[in-house]
Amino acid sequence: MKYEEFRYLFPPRPEIKSPVSGIPTYERMGMWAQPKLNGSCALVFTDGNDAKLMNRHYENFSRELIKKEDLLKLHRGKGWLVLVGELMNKSQRGEDGKIFNSKFVIFDILVYNGEYLIGSTFEERQTLIDQLFSPEPYQEWVKRINDIFYRVENITSNMLESWKKLVSVEMYEGLVFKKPSAKLDVGYKPANNTGWQVKVRKPTKNYSY
Repeated sequence: MKYEEFRYLFPPRPEIKSPVSGIPTYERMGMWAQPKLNGSCALVFTDGNDAKLMNRHYENFSRELIKKEDLLKLHRGKGWLVLVGELMNKSQRGEDGKIFNSKFVIFDILVYNGEYLIGSTFEERQTLIDQLFSPEPYQEWVKRINDIFYRVENITSNMLESWKKLVSVEMYEGLVFKKPSAKLDVGYKPANNTGWQVKVRKPTKNYSY
C-alpha cells in the first residue's frame, strides 16, 4: 500500500496481559520477546525533508527531547519512512546503572520507501530494521545505532532466564511477546495489530501482571 503523504498510523501495541507463569508457554509457541522499555511509545515519520515525533495518542510531545535534524538522520530509502519505538523520557537507569534518557529505541517499522508494509510479517520487518540501520552490540537487550538511536533486541530462547535478569534493570517494565509470522494490518485505529502480542510486566505497586 502506497504511503505518499503524512497520515498518522497507530503503532502495534499489546493489550493482552499475562502473568510470568505464561512465559514458557509463549516460548514453546515460537513467539519472540522484546523488552518493554519504561518510556513513551512513539513514532517517527520522515520523508527525508521533514520529520515528526509523535506519541501513541496522535499527539506531539510537549518537550523536544530529540531535535528534528537528528530525526532526519534516521531516513533511509526514498519517500516516507515510519518507525515505532520507545522515547526514553523518564530518566530511567540502564543495564550499566547510568541514566538512559533522550533516546529513541526502535522496535518496529511500518513504512519504508513510501510503502506501508501491510501484510509483511513481524520477522520480515525485524530483518529490515537490521538491514537499514546495522545496529552494534551495546547492552544485553539494546543495540546501538548512534548516541541517540538504538534498537531493541529480540529474544528467541531462554526467556525465563532473560526475564529474571531483566526485571532488575530500572528502564525495563517487562517483556512483550510477538508472533514472528504475524502480518501487519492497517493501523488506522488503536486496536489494530493487538491480537498477535502479549505483555508480561514485572510486579510493582501499580500493577501485578
